[in-house]
Amino acid sequence: MKKTIAIFTLMILITACGDTTDTFHHQSFVADTHNDVLLRVMRGEDISQITSSGHSDIPRMLEGGIDAQVFSVWVNPTEYGRNNSYDRAIEMIEALENIQEAVPNKFEIAKSYDDLLRIEKAGKLAGIIGVEGGHAIENVMVNLIRLYRRGMRYLTLTWNNSTPWATSALDETKNEDIPFRGLTDFGRKVVKKCNELGIMIDVSHLGEQAFWDVIETTTQPIIASHSCVYSICPHFRNLKDDQLKAIGDNGGVVFVNFYPGFLDSTFKDKADAIEETHQRELDSLKALYDEESDDYWYGSMAILGEELAKAAPTVDALIDHIDYIAKLVGVDHVGLGSDFDGVSVLPKGLEDCTKMPVITRKLLHRGYSKEDVRKILGENFRRIFKEVVG
Repeated sequence: MKKTIAIFTLMILITACGDTTDTFHHQSFVADTHNDVLLRVMRGEDISQITSSGHSDIPRMLEGGIDAQVFSVWVNPTEYGRNNSYDRAIEMIEALENIQEAVPNKFEIAKSYDDLLRIEKAGKLAGIIGVEGGHAIENVMVNLIRLYRRGMRYLTLTWNNSTPWATSALDETKNEDIPFRGLTDFGRKVVKKCNELGIMIDVSHLGEQAFWDVIETTTQPIIASHSCVYSICPHFRNLKDDQLKAIGDNGGVVFVNFYPGFLDSTFKDKADAIEETHQRELDSLKALYDEESDDYWYGSMAILGEELAKAAPTVDALIDHIDYIAKLVGVDHVGLGSDFDGVSVLPKGLEDCTKMPVITRKLLHRGYSKEDVRKILGENFRRIFKEVVG
């Protein structure tokens, strides 16, 4: 009988602790700096309502305690050429504006720090526009200014594809024939114009030489909106220790990506093996769609997603990257950049955005103070948004 009472008491304490932690999470300001859900919107999904697919929608973001969500405006460079990228970016921004009109009591686009505070106080989700890939400006400075006027508040200088003025991490690592490395004179002008306008410069996806050119050029703190630690997982998309330190010295913030392939160095081999077992199905898909198209990506995830999820690491792998950055450059320089709806699979325990409180629980369990957890969850983003965007 005593043993039964003791177990029951322990269960109550564990439940109470969990409830207290979740309350702390929801009372904290939580920001996620990278979400690709607009790709689903462009395919006809209504994310103003709860959806049965993908990692996120407006109701689930609110359920997960997210206060500020950066919506990535990513234009597929394969499907939209050099002269169509800007128009496609505008279409995606208009789609986000339509969501704001549909649920104004739940969601509003923030273009300033005052907007951020006001929207949070109203209990709504603040949406922030981040354009992923400098190809969206089509090498025209006026287009950068126009995107700013439409609400863009960060620019990821490259995606995997280089622009004529900045080289990507993929090209600098994999392509020996690229005509240059780093930023051109025009690239440096883009950085300076971002500084002038109040656009956060995002170095995720950027090549190492281009990264150092940004550090040399910028007068404002920078961000890496969805990147991880190279020393833990040596992937070309991840940041090396000297880059992490440079971002810390710059006053910037690294927002850690949730994708298992950037978190766990063993995941790629597991994923490759899974793909191999489905090669016939994937080949049939390639007969229908270009391998670089959105249609192919969504189709392949329908085939592979369930098995990839089983191969994913636990959420502790994500916490390891956060912990590494906090210890290397300080807790003021790390945050969360999920890549929801832009990756094939997420860590176990963090399968969609409603599971965000698990990060808070894990950080507190690792010994982080509540003050430091608040910084990681969103205060670091709020600080840099105020400093750069104003």
